[in-house]
Amino acid sequence: MKLNELVNSVGTRVREVTNFIRYPVENVSRIMRQRIQGEYDKIEVPFIGQEHDKKKQFVENTQSQSSAKNNRESTLPVRDNHLSNGSLAQKVELLLPPKSTNEIDILPLKRNDEIRGRRGRYRVNSNNPIKNLDRARLYEGTQVTNNKPILIKEYLLPEADFNLKEARKCKEQFEELAGVNLKKIGGQDFRLIIPWDAIAPRDERRCYLITEPIENSITLREYIEQKNCPMTSLQVREFLKQVLQTLWFLHNQKIRLPNGEVRYGLPHGNLSLNSILIVQNEEKSLAETPQFFIYLGDLALWEDLFQPRNLPSVNHSVNKDLSELGYLSFYLLLGGDKDPLFGQALNPKHEQHWSTVDDIYLKNFIQSLIGINSPFANAEQARQALLAAPFLPLLIDPQTEKKITEPQAKYAQIFNSRILIFCIISSVFGLILFLFIQALINKFFTGKPLILNASSFQYKKIKDVDIKGIPPSNFRYTASKSEGTWDSLIYYMNKNKRIKRTSLVSFGKTFEEELQQRGMALNLTYRPVSVINDNTFAMLKNKQTDFLIINLVNKFDNKLKANEFSYSTIAYDGIVIFVPFSDSQRSGSISEALKGKITFEQLRKLYTRQITSWQQLDKNLPDLKVQLYIPNEEEVINRFKAATFNNHPEGLKRFQELIATGEIIKQETRETLGKQILGDFENDRNAGIGFGLLSKVFGQCSVYPLSLGQPGKEIQTLIQKDGNDINPKTDLCNDKGSYYPNIDVFAQKKYPLGYEIVVVYPQSSGVSPVIAVGAKFAESLQTDEGQYLIRATGLVPIRKEN
Repeated sequence: MKLNELVNSVGTRVREVTNFIRYPVENVSRIMRQRIQGEYDKIEVPFIGQEHDKKKQFVENTQSQSSAKNNRESTLPVRDNHLSNGSLAQKVELLLPPKSTNEIDILPLKRNDEIRGRRGRYRVNSNNPIKNLDRARLYEGTQVTNNKPILIKEYLLPEADFNLKEARKCKEQFEELAGVNLKKIGGQDFRLIIPWDAIAPRDERRCYLITEPIENSITLREYIEQKNCPMTSLQVREFLKQVLQTLWFLHNQKIRLPNGEVRYGLPHGNLSLNSILIVQNEEKSLAETPQFFIYLGDLALWEDLFQPRNLPSVNHSVNKDLSELGYLSFYLLLGGDKDPLFGQALNPKHEQHWSTVDDIYLKNFIQSLIGINSPFANAEQARQALLAAPFLPLLIDPQTEKKITEPQAKYAQIFNSRILIFCIISSVFGLILFLFIQALINKFFTGKPLILNASSFQYKKIKDVDIKGIPPSNFRYTASKSEGTWDSLIYYMNKNKRIKRTSLVSFGKTFEEELQQRGMALNLTYRPVSVINDNTFAMLKNKQTDFLIINLVNKFDNKLKANEFSYSTIAYDGIVIFVPFSDSQRSGSISEALKGKITFEQLRKLYTRQITSWQQLDKNLPDLKVQLYIPNEEEVINRFKAATFNNHPEGLKRFQELIATGEIIKQETRETLGKQILGDFENDRNAGIGFGLLSKVFGQCSVYPLSLGQPGKEIQTLIQKDGNDINPKTDLCNDKGSYYPNIDVFAQKKYPLGYEIVVVYPQSSGVSPVIAVGAKFAESLQTDEGQYLIRATGLVPIRKEN
C-alpha cells in the first residue's frame, strides 16, 4: 500500500515537472499572477468609484516591470474590459499579464455543424462574433427546429486560468446554475434576460448560453456613447423605476441551488453599463414619461463561474445591488463614468461632480442608494421612495440649501436659464392675463369687483402656519389602531411587533420627524387607542388628550353636532375591493372577465359562499376556487359589513361564521398583497378576492382595485391622466405615475366606501391656547406642502395638485 502511494507521488511530481518544462511561459505567467495577487490582497480595497493613490502607484509599477520583462506578452492585443466599474476583478486584471483567448478557436461555420442542448439544436449564423468580451464571445444564431433567432454567448475556459479539474467543475455548475428556474411571485413588471438553454460540451474548453435576442437593444455604455450627452432627470427616474422593479423580483426569489442549498433572495451581482440593455421607443408620445425599456442580463450567478480561480470571490448582496445601481444612475446623469477632461473616475462623494444636477430630490435619492445618506432596506422601499419623490428641478430643497456652495448654486441657476426664464415669464403673464380677462367678464356680467389675489400664486409651506400664542409644550393626540389609516401611517407590524414607519419622502425619518424638519413647531406625542368611542371623546373634553384623528366621521355625527367639538378634514381614504392583477393578454384574467367592476350583490354572494368558484359568477372566468380575504382592522370590516349586508341579516350572520371558522382569511392587507393573492392565482391554486384601505393598496401592482356600486353605477377610485378611469388594460406596474386617486369621487361622496379623515378638537372659546392645537395641526396638513406629504403616504389629498 505504501509502495503504491510512493509510486503515485513520484509519478505526479514527474508530470508536474514535465508540464512546467513543456509550457514554461504559461507556468511562469501563472506563478507571477499568483504572487501579484498576494501583494495586491495586502492593500485595502476601496469602494466602487473611489480613487486610491497607493493602489494606483502599485498598479503602475507592476505594469512597467511586467512590460520590461515580458516583451512577448506585451505585444498581445489589449482586451476591452467589460466588468462593472470599481469591481475587485477589474482592479486585479490591471495587474495581471494580458491573456489571449485566441488560443481557443472561434466557432466553426460548417453547413451541418450544430450545437446541441437540452431544449433544442442551434446553429451559428456567422463565424465572426458580433461582440468580443472578456473571456467570452457573442454570436447571432438560429434555433434549427423553428428558425427562431437566438443569441449564443460563448464562455471560454483557457488553460492559463483553468486546469482540467477546474474547467470540468465549472462546466457542471454552469449547466445547473444557468438552468435555475426563476418563478414569478407577484406583479409582472420585470425585465430580466433569462437563459433559454445552457450547454457545456464535454471535450471543449467553452460553454454556451442561449438567450432570446432583445430587438433594437444596446448596452447602457453604447447608449451613452451614441447620445454623447447625459440622461435627463426624468429619464434617470424612469431607468431607476424599471430596474428597482426587476431587482424586487430577483431579491424575492426562493431558489434551490445544485448543492441543495435553498437561497432566499437572489442578488444580481453584476450591474454595470455593459450588463444592462436599453430599448428606445422611437415613436413620438405626448406622455411625459421617457419612452424606453430596461433589461437586466449577465447575472453573477453564472458569470462569476468564468472568472480566474486565483481571483478572490465576491460576496454579492441586496445592498451591493442598490449601491451599484446608485453609481450607474450617477453616471447616467453625468453622461459617463469618467471625467471627460482629466479621465479620472467620477465620484458621487465629491460635491463638485453634482454641480450640473438640478434635481435635488433625485440627488438625495441616489446618494441614499449608494449609502452616502441613510440607505434603503430593500428595492421595494427604494422604489416607493422614488415614486414619492417630487420632480422639482432647479428648486432648492430647504433641508439641503445650506450644504450647497455658492458657486454650485450659481451654476445651477445658469443651467438653461434663458429658456427656463422665458417659459416661466410667459406662463405667469399668460395666467395673469387669463385671470384679468375672466375678472373683467365676471364684473361686466355679475357686477362683482375685480380682485386678483396674489396669494393664489404662492406655495404655502408648513412653516408658514402661524402658531403664535401657543405655548411651548408637549401636546398629545390619539387615533384608533382598529381604524388603520392614521395608525398605519405611524406604525407597521413586523413579526407581531409595532415598529415606527419611516417616511417615503425623506429617507430614514418618520412622518412626525418629517413634519418637524419642515418647520412644524408643535411638539406632539402620539398615543393610540384600540378604538375611538365615548370614552375617547371624554378624554378630549377633559383635556387628557389635545386632539383626535378619526375615520368614518358619520359614526360620530351626534358628537360633532353637539357644539362641543370642531373638526377639519385633512385627507380622504376608502375601502377598495381587489382581485389578482395580471396583464390583459393573459387568458383567464379575473379583472378582465369582470370588466373591472363588481356590485354589492356579487360581493354578498362571494362572501357568504353562495359562489365558491369564479366560473359560477361568469362563464369567462377560470374554474378556480374563490379564496376570501379580509383585513385586520375591525373598523374597516365593520364599514364593509354595514355597506354590503345592509338589510341582509342572514348574509351578515353567514359572513361572521366564515370569519370565525377561518374560511375567510383575516390578515394584514400588505401581507395579502405581497405573498398570497397573485402567487396562488398564477400557480392555479385559487383566485382570491379581498378588500382593504386604498392607502395600502394604491401603488401595488399585484392586485386590481375594482369599481364598486350598484349595477351600472359602479365607481372607480383611480383615474388616469387623461381623466378616464383605469381599466383592466391599464398597466398598473409599468404606468405608475400615470394614474392617481380620483379626488372628486371622495370629495363629492360618490364612492360608497369612501370617507374623510378628520382632526377633532374642542370647540374654540377664544381663551385657552391649547384649544387651537388641533386646528393648527390640521392647518399645517392643509397647506400645499402638507398635502404633498399626505399624497406621498398613500392617502387621498383634499384638493388636486397645483
